Amino acid sequence: MKKLMPILGIVIIALFSFRNFSDHRLCQANQQQGYYIYMQSVPVSDYTVLGTVKKTGVVWTGQPTEMFNILLRKVKKDYPNADGIIFDGIDMEHATCIKFKE
Repeated sequence: MKKLMPILGIVIIALFSFRNFSDHRLCQANQQQGYYIYMQSVPVSDYTVLGTVKKTGVVWTGQPTEMFNILLRKVKKDYPNADGIIFDGIDMEHATCIKFKE
């Protein structure tokens, strides 16, 4: 039994060393009007870039909500089959439209 204890200890240590401790970096993306929204982040799942949309036209208030809604309308019009939107910066000037790989 005493000879079995060190071997058992090594087996337990080996099992814990293969555990994935990076789960704390994962999150669940919010959805708005059917699109997954990524703000200054990217999805963990594989995806294809469909294209980008840029804010154009007059912005009345310049508030983030208004900028977000303008870009969301452009995504619906230009890329209706998109699954998600990646906003690279906080300026909300442009967004990347993505489709998840299956």
